[in-house]
Amino acid sequence: MTPGPPGDPTMAGRLDRLHADLLRHRDYDLGFPGATDLPDMSPLAPFERLLLNNVGHPFAPGGAYRMHTKHLEHEVVGFLADLFDAPLDNRHGYVTTGSTESTHWALWQARLMLPGAAVYCSSAAHYSVAKAAELLRLRLRVVPADERGEMRYDLLHAAVVRDGRRQRGTGAIVVASIGTTMTEAVDDVARIGAVLDAAGVAEAMRWIHADAALAGVPLALDEPVGRPAFTFADGAHSVAVSGHKFLATPFPCGVVVALADRHTGRGDITYTAAPDSTITGSRSGHAPLWLWYLLRHWGPAGLRARADAARTLARHTEQQLRGIGWPAWRAQPRAFTVVFPRPPQPLLDRWPLATDERGNAHAVLMPGVPRERVDRFVADLREALATASGVGLVSDALAS
Repeated sequence: MTPGPPGDPTMAGRLDRLHADLLRHRDYDLGFPGATDLPDMSPLAPFERLLLNNVGHPFAPGGAYRMHTKHLEHEVVGFLADLFDAPLDNRHGYVTTGSTESTHWALWQARLMLPGAAVYCSSAAHYSVAKAAELLRLRLRVVPADERGEMRYDLLHAAVVRDGRRQRGTGAIVVASIGTTMTEAVDDVARIGAVLDAAGVAEAMRWIHADAALAGVPLALDEPVGRPAFTFADGAHSVAVSGHKFLATPFPCGVVVALADRHTGRGDITYTAAPDSTITGSRSGHAPLWLWYLLRHWGPAGLRARADAARTLARHTEQQLRGIGWPAWRAQPRAFTVVFPRPPQPLLDRWPLATDERGNAHAVLMPGVPRERVDRFVADLREALATASGVGLVSDALAS
């Protein structure tokens, strides 16, 4: 039993019940992205009793507060900047609370550079893009996506040209989804750049942000030939990734990397004796520490092996679903996400899966998901379909 303080005899029991409840939920966790194959984290245990605050500019030396891990944060940003082909002499970034903050920061910087520009994203983009645009009072243009979730580049071109006629010289800010939430479709940053070229938007008047929360690191680990175009070498000006999705931190966090010459900093803050260039100011010093540890533990080869194993399990899941007669597909061959028609509600009561307005559901085969869990899900689905077929629910689901 978990020990509790003498003053609260109920604490131990409540914690034990919470832990047992969370373990039960984990056994049915297939619908949302989050890697759970954490290695031994005991070397970090001594730091759990320290307050670590990476306040202010992540790259600035000095400052009045010394209980921080900014030097490790700098290494984390550098590792990802290398992975995403950022120029050695032109890179900036920091560890955030998650990709929502990362995208918000990127759009904030884009607005400072292009104050009159609209933001363009696909209809399959993460909901945080609309939230950030609202908070920053940016005009948002939602471009339809195709059936698999990729942006319609012809419609992006039409929208940019139309806005250009109305407000000349304002530029364009485009958010490319590098792994959409529902299907893991990938918008092509190079094609977006070509669209902006064709629409007459000069390089200095554009900002392309790659929201690569889930798929960015796995895709960047692949050989450049044949992989989707989304890095700085392909025309991105900023890239965001989540730490708790593929990199497996046990708490939400993220990293944003951007071109330094497009970053607008803030002057020294008297209180902290350091400049600030972040949204939150005070930031977790533990998140960079955990990310640094995981990146060093696995290295590129270990990260690549984890990605390969997840894709193998995704292929297995797709095949197993088709094997019981339930349609299944992936938006792109490297995706961890398997999409299929929404199962009958009794199954969703047991297996909480994300669903969309088109009647689809999905499973996200992240590192740490055991094959046994997939096979159990498929067996439960087969049983649910057999039950539902008697009342016509299966044909209704397939028809939708």
